[in-house]
Amino acid sequence: MQIRLRPRSLKKQLLFFLLSSLLLVWSTTVYVSYRQTRDEITKLFNAELAQSARVVHAFVENLLQQRRLTKLWDQDKSSDLFYMPILGQKYERKIAFQLRSVKDGVVLRSESAPEFGLSLTRNGYSETLINNQLWHVFSISTENGDYVIHVGQRDDIRHKLVESLVSQELLAMLLALPVLGLVIWLIVSRTLRPVNQLKEQLAAREVGHLQPLSLDKLPEEVVPMVQQINALFVLLEQAFANERNFTSDASHELRTPLAGLMTQLQVAQKTQDENMRTQALQKCQLAVWRMTHMVQQLLTLSRVQHHNAQLNKQRVNVNQALIAVISDIEYSAHEKHIEIELNGEESIAIEANPQLLNILLRNLLDNAIKYTPSGGKVHIHFGQDNQVWLRIEDNGPGVIDEDYQRITQRFYRCVETAQAADGSGLGLSIVKRIIRLHDADIDFSKSAMGGLQVSIRFNT
Repeated sequence: MQIRLRPRSLKKQLLFFLLSSLLLVWSTTVYVSYRQTRDEITKLFNAELAQSARVVHAFVENLLQQRRLTKLWDQDKSSDLFYMPILGQKYERKIAFQLRSVKDGVVLRSESAPEFGLSLTRNGYSETLINNQLWHVFSISTENGDYVIHVGQRDDIRHKLVESLVSQELLAMLLALPVLGLVIWLIVSRTLRPVNQLKEQLAAREVGHLQPLSLDKLPEEVVPMVQQINALFVLLEQAFANERNFTSDASHELRTPLAGLMTQLQVAQKTQDENMRTQALQKCQLAVWRMTHMVQQLLTLSRVQHHNAQLNKQRVNVNQALIAVISDIEYSAHEKHIEIELNGEESIAIEANPQLLNILLRNLLDNAIKYTPSGGKVHIHFGQDNQVWLRIEDNGPGVIDEDYQRITQRFYRCVETAQAADGSGLGLSIVKRIIRLHDADIDFSKSAMGGLQVSIRFNT
């Protein structure tokens, strides 16, 4: 059992890959943004700790020079040095300050600072774990080395701010994601609209409607495909035309022989005279032979009309091809005692389709033998200069000059020779078509022998 796979939708594939890429880029952007935001905020907070510590350090150094620092230790007489009221701002960051005496420990602190020292480091950054809380601390000591100023901040405060900023950024991106998806869907739909319109045009066409598709307003990538479709329409139109021609030609040309055949059969059926019956049957046999030949010619013409520019060619030896055709039709020449003479170099070859070349040579030689009287001659010459040339001439009646341009028309027969031999008027039409398929040239003229001369030149 054969499983039929559903055709893949180009639109769905584009949407899937574009949205997947968007989601991947979006996720990567969020992650990178989170890391960068966290690192930048950490640097910013550390810089703020250092700046705050230096401000307090300058203030404490000034008090030490005025010998007023110890007066602040009396909380009943002076307000807290590091008193910082909480204002309730959205981005307020709680920073803890401590003034630690090397001898006496913490002597002054802010409300948010612990009672014991934030760090044992005297200068620089450090991290301390106090009551299961991680503190980031910047320390700086006074010039006399008796006091150390600690400015610290809890790690959870930093994380809350980072999470707040990242969550807002993430929310904005989440809101933008469906909007971008919708925009991508609209862009893809609009971009593929010409393809959908092309599909609708093709679906709406009826059998036989082979007019070229319009190339207006088509994207550059679709134009070559439509051009190929139009080229296919041309080939189909040619094929249908050939089929119509074959049907009309066959019905037209077979009507008269069939009518004659029926008449002779009726004569043979009704007559009591044996001789008349025999003659009628012989005429029936001759009519059948003529119709057989005509049908073969019609089929050959239909066949060569279906060949296109991609004709399968190969190297063919001209001498061998001519010998093969002469062998096939030798009996016809023998019956009329016609001498066939072949002259040419045995090594000459051309690029041609072997089957069509055989049909071409057969038709030309058959014509020459048919119209040459008994005891006549047919000469075949071939050679090579800039091109490979072939010349077939006979000593038959030939044709008048006015008919040279018309003898290749279908079903055309010269008045002077129509009664001399049976024919359908298709042979030279087939020859002309094969000549065109091989990019060769054919010319008709009067032979030096008095009959018709056919000259062909093949491009090497």
